Amino acid sequence: MARSGAIQIFRAAAAATIAETHAAHVALAKREHARVMQADPKPGRFTRSVDGVPGAREEAVKIGGVIRYNYARLDDVVRFAMDTLFDLSPVLSGEYRTRHQLFVGGVPATNLKDWDGSSEILITNTLPYSRKIEMSTMTMRVPGTERVYEEAAAIVARRFGNAASVIFDWQGVIAGAAANGQQGNKSGNRYPCLRIRSR
Repeated sequence: MARSGAIQIFRAAAAATIAETHAAHVALAKREHARVMQADPKPGRFTRSVDGVPGAREEAVKIGGVIRYNYARLDDVVRFAMDTLFDLSPVLSGEYRTRHQLFVGGVPATNLKDWDGSSEILITNTLPYSRKIEMSTMTMRVPGTERVYEEAAAIVARRFGNAASVIFDWQGVIAGAAANGQQGNKSGNRYPCLRIRSR
């Protein structure tokens, strides 16, 4: 009888410990999530998965399970990149500085609403003379206003390098959509770009 009572006490204690561990796990996840949501650059949105189930609540986590948050921090990075490109752009007719285009999923976009949270984001300028500006083969009215994308990549990376990978590159664009492969690599289809990925 005494042995049976001891077993019951042990089981009750074990159950209480498991419940406390579960509650602590959930509380820690929520606390750290709240901290991240307040850290600069603040994530524009996030997705949550619990034990591999998208959208599940933290409380559904199993003992030893995983609560994972994916943060979309690139809204501020992209906004700053577009502003930087605008500020660095040479101004004559004003067309070049207003033709910097955001691409999400390989197609033109006005914001990150359709971004999947992990794929690469592009910004490019498909005016034919954007290549000449970037390669310094065009005589500029104001010295130092060439290599716009290369300089912008360095500026954005210095500010947001902890949150995003930002590199200068060249991107094929055909019929208004990002293109790779042989056609995309033809010099007449390639334009300077920023490639941005969340870290």
